[in-house]
Amino acid sequence: MAVRHRIRANGNGKTKVMKLTARRAIIEHCKECMGFNIHEVRKCTATLCPLFPFRTHDKPQDTLAVIT
Repeated sequence: MAVRHRIRANGNGKTKVMKLTARRAIIEHCKECMGFNIHEVRKCTATLCPLFPFRTHDKPQDTLAVIT
């Protein structure tokens, strides 16, 4: 299910209205977090971010096995 929602379009204060699925919302959040640089999203090292296991195009993984 998708919903229409206004989000930040870039770091200059512009906004846009998008149809967001849960997946697209995660992607857009990560882009914003990384300064709107889409190439930096895959390099993210914020393992304590609740979206970290879902942020890439890979399938979600259990990160508790990695954190010891």
